[in-house]
Amino acid sequence: MDKVILFLLKRKVILYLCTFLIVLTGIGALFSFNVELVPKTNLPWIEVNISGGALPPEEMVEKVTKKIEQELKSVAGIKSFSSKTGTGFSGISILAEDGEGEKVKQETQNIVNRLRNEFPKVVDTVTVTQTNLGDEDLIDYAMVGADTQTMLTLLKTTIKDRIESVPGVKEVVVSEDGFENKVAITFRPERLTAYRTTAADVVGQLQGANWKKAVGILENPGFDTVVMIDNSLKNVEEFKAILIKTPKGKVALEQLATVSDLRGSVKDAISMTEGNLFVQISVKRAAGSDLITTQKKVEEVVRQINDEAGGNYELRVMFESVSFIKKAITNLSRDVVIGGILAILVLWVFLRNWRVTMVIATTLPLSILMTFIALKAAGYNIDMVVLISLSLSIGLIVDAAIVVLESIYHLREKGMQLKQAIVQGSKEVIAPVFASQLTLIIVFLPLVVADFEQWLKPILHTIAFTVTSTILASTIAAFLFVPIFSERFLQHDKQLQTRSEKGKNRVASLFQRLLLLTLRHRILTLLVALAVFVGALSLFPLIKIGNGLNANENQIFATLTMPDGTSLDQARTAAVDAEKALRELSDVNQVFFTAKKETVELNITLVTKSQRTQEKEEFMQEVNGRLNAIDGVEQTSMTFGFSGKSAPIELQIAGEDLEVSRSISTKIEEMLGSIPGVVNIRNDFERGKEKVTLTPNQEAMSQLQVDSDSLDSQISVLLGEQPLSTISQNGIETSIVARFPETWVTHPDQLQQIMIRTETGSQVPLHELVDFHFSKSPITIKHEKGEQIITVSAELLGTDMGTVGRQINEKLGTVELPAGYKIEIAGDLKEQNNTFTQGIIVLVAVVSLIYVIMVAQFGRLSQPFIIMLSLPMALVGVILGFVVTQRTFGEMAMIGLVMLVGIVVSNAILLIDRINLLRSRGMGLEEAIVQGTRDRVRPVIMTKLTAILGMLPMGLAVAEGAELEAPLATGVIAGLIFHTLVTLVLVPVLYSIFEGLREKRLARKKAHRIADL
Repeated sequence: MDKVILFLLKRKVILYLCTFLIVLTGIGALFSFNVELVPKTNLPWIEVNISGGALPPEEMVEKVTKKIEQELKSVAGIKSFSSKTGTGFSGISILAEDGEGEKVKQETQNIVNRLRNEFPKVVDTVTVTQTNLGDEDLIDYAMVGADTQTMLTLLKTTIKDRIESVPGVKEVVVSEDGFENKVAITFRPERLTAYRTTAADVVGQLQGANWKKAVGILENPGFDTVVMIDNSLKNVEEFKAILIKTPKGKVALEQLATVSDLRGSVKDAISMTEGNLFVQISVKRAAGSDLITTQKKVEEVVRQINDEAGGNYELRVMFESVSFIKKAITNLSRDVVIGGILAILVLWVFLRNWRVTMVIATTLPLSILMTFIALKAAGYNIDMVVLISLSLSIGLIVDAAIVVLESIYHLREKGMQLKQAIVQGSKEVIAPVFASQLTLIIVFLPLVVADFEQWLKPILHTIAFTVTSTILASTIAAFLFVPIFSERFLQHDKQLQTRSEKGKNRVASLFQRLLLLTLRHRILTLLVALAVFVGALSLFPLIKIGNGLNANENQIFATLTMPDGTSLDQARTAAVDAEKALRELSDVNQVFFTAKKETVELNITLVTKSQRTQEKEEFMQEVNGRLNAIDGVEQTSMTFGFSGKSAPIELQIAGEDLEVSRSISTKIEEMLGSIPGVVNIRNDFERGKEKVTLTPNQEAMSQLQVDSDSLDSQISVLLGEQPLSTISQNGIETSIVARFPETWVTHPDQLQQIMIRTETGSQVPLHELVDFHFSKSPITIKHEKGEQIITVSAELLGTDMGTVGRQINEKLGTVELPAGYKIEIAGDLKEQNNTFTQGIIVLVAVVSLIYVIMVAQFGRLSQPFIIMLSLPMALVGVILGFVVTQRTFGEMAMIGLVMLVGIVVSNAILLIDRINLLRSRGMGLEEAIVQGTRDRVRPVIMTKLTAILGMLPMGLAVAEGAELEAPLATGVIAGLIFHTLVTLVLVPVLYSIFEGLREKRLARKKAHRIADL
């Protein structure tokens, strides 16, 4: 190494040129990054969604879900799968093995395509998608002001086209599920009877009345002419005039039925905000497009559309994450800068020499720029996780540079020539610095390979790559740039011994007196340390434990569940009351709701974090209380951060008989209700609907000459909507359907009396052909690995998952279960258990790897063991930090704890290496311990303070993005503060005990050998 340094000292222009290239390339990389919320990564989650018609859950399970599940069992690369089936839909979630996502998705697509023809005919939508982290959602708008048909027409034509023309926009999706897009032909039963015809006959004629086809080609020399017959219908009036053949002659359709244009009318959901109906559109961005730039262009187009509307309609922002991302990225960027400035100030305060401070300060931007180059080369973008990683690294970047420069500076203070001090000082610390830097890097290996939850792995990989790149860059800067910059900045410094010696001596003397005291009372010191550790462990239950990352803290999604039989109007009234109650809160910015029969979905946008008057927990309790106070609301559920997230508490009951599982779920609900802080308890069977099953009486059907196909088609026409054809206007396809009036059959007694035509033309009541069976059907049927389950869910207010999880585990043992039934913890609670299990495994692996590195560094087993014994004291700081701040200990805190292990051992390595060096030069054990600690006081405190202050802005948690970064910073800062004292006191005491015993043992062996002679 000394030859390399001497070469660079002679050829400084090479290093200056490298510096210029790093600055130029790093700045270029910085300005070429796209901005994201979180790293975009395809995850091994595959979703299969199948929908269409109104088949009951049991039928969808048998005819769709089970068929796909059976095939999935034979697909290699699938870790697990689950399903959720309801009326007219089936959703299957598949978790693939790592690296098998694309393959499993393709095989699943092949299975679905192969089975498609076996699905019921009413199934019209089948999709297979792979989930990704950092999705394509850009911004959602709500159009208000005009009638819904006009708004739908505008959105699906001109507005959709204009927004999709914006560079970076992939597509615009218009949410029209809550609105009708059909022309309904509603039969008049008394008119059908009068004309002695049936609905089935009319439907058959209508299905053949709207057509267009090519009938031939006229061939001529040089050109051909296609001949077409166009019998398609263009508008509603033409449908009314269709002539229908009946036993009494031809009659216009409008004499037999009412033809209604229902386009744009409310179907089964009402979406409103501030008393206005709205239509929602979602803007998706193209892959590779910049989030902020694309949304800015979309907003400009929308501004033009609103200006052109002249107040007739308006597009309002309903949901977007860019404003949150911009604030979060700005805040994190500010944290990086402030952390860097604080780190430099620490150096100046300790060194009181601007020249020395400038040497280290130059390594900070150089290391960050080299990190940007590495991130760009690896295909990363700027996101919250990258910036958190940089904030975490700010204080660590200068660690190696401080140690190298302090070693050089220490020799200069003793009067050594500058060039000799640079070579000798760098040479003395190269081995321990490399070992300490390697410990910071090696901690990420177990983190990356551990079996954490799939959504967490991309975040871990990003943190690992960013911090590793930063540490490697800082190591390069410490050994290549610091020596050269030292030669440049320090050659004219003539007051080395007077500028910092006084400050250094005061700090060193303080720790020297403390060290001498503890060395005189070594056993007492160890007992005190043990007592502190045991005392800290007793505080562990006071830590709030949870998981899940609320990446966007400005959004709340809530669902209100109404009693069975609640009408759409009643649900809308409750939704209006909820909106009014929420808008009274100063922290609420906008409220949009969609009311359906028996449910209301609320999208609540909050003001920015700096404008809020309530803490998150207090605000959530306020919202929950107001929503539960709405008349007619049975249950409330809320998620903070993003929609679609499962409840934090989920318990799954597995068994074949749903009624038995339902009774078990009631016991589970009662058990959860007895736990403080568990609210909004519900199960997915409780919302069951009454069901009537018709079983054909084969003997009666044979006698009355009615076959099964005829019975099925006639009942379908009488009860459901029959698709006839479509018409197209302005490029929008509209369905034509036939149906009976909704009030014609509303009760099972009426259903029993409907007339069925036999093969002879006579009619018989339905109850003479089938047997009626009444039961209850769940809205959804869930399967986990093919096994039927019911899920009991709940949320938390004023408590944490760790506390609740412990009580659930205790109480589950008291629930009696019939044979063949079981209860399993699922959802976030299961993730938490897995995360902590993997976290413990990772910590053990990290400690083992660091121990191996230290054994290689010191060449013996005992001295690394001394450092290992000091590690539990860092845990004391972590526990105290989370108890005092009452922040949630989750995934990010776990990452911080693992990193903390690598950080705290680095200075312990440098300290023991210094003591060993002094002993190798002939110094006695105690003298070497005292002098080595005195020599390392300044660099240890400097490196720890720069790390602490570099992360301090993250730990303060005062703005957007804080929920993601604060737990990580809290653990590291608290652990570093406590372990710094441990490094300078407990490690020397342990070293004294272990090495003292070793010297005595060696002395006895030597005495025995002399005696033998």
